[in-house]
Amino acid sequence: MNKYENARIFMYWDLSLKKLDDLKKELESLPTLHRVAFAASICERLLPNHKAFCREKTWGNPTTLRAALDEVWQILEGKPLDAKVIRQLVADCEDAIPDSDYGGPYVYPAQQTALAIRLTLEACLTPTPQCIAKVAICAGDILFEWFFAEMDDVDPSWCDEKSVDEQMEDVASHPFGIREIAKEIEDLQQLKNTETLNRNFLEWLRISSYNDGKSLIDLS
Repeated sequence: MNKYENARIFMYWDLSLKKLDDLKKELESLPTLHRVAFAASICERLLPNHKAFCREKTWGNPTTLRAALDEVWQILEGKPLDAKVIRQLVADCEDAIPDSDYGGPYVYPAQQTALAIRLTLEACLTPTPQCIAKVAICAGDILFEWFFAEMDDVDPSWCDEKSVDEQMEDVASHPFGIREIAKEIEDLQQLKNTETLNRNFLEWLRISSYNDGKSLIDLS
């Protein structure tokens, strides 16, 4: 296990770095479909990571995860939930997780993206705060891994010289971290203030994550 794997922790992004339990408490106050909508919004910001990997490695089908996430949005709009369809899409997401042996800077973000969408599908069946929080963890891990790789090129001693809390503070202070933190906080607040997930609100939630077609780490 490398030094990055030793350093990584599960955490939740906030204006300060709080524990994962804080996110679970926030999610417990939301209706079940509102929780799924929060996860779906995060997944929109992850999806371009997988597309970038498929293009770079000429591997897989980038439309697989798009179709899976579209099913989630349709369920949020009122489409009857079909457990058989969900289970098939979960299997499709599993197949869309690339092997680490491919290497390169895109493989880990692609893996976490497929995992996050799989978790969001599973949350359609069992929308527990724990399941939804794991989607936010995927986003945080992508940001941390990206920042770690950047710092490893600039200052290889960065990870060894700083505590985990200090590392997380550095990631949260980067423009990518600031942007993701702000968006998750905004989404949670809007979901709290929205009684009904109507089409207009869901469209806003989806489109507001578009970022000109780029991911949370600006892959496209």
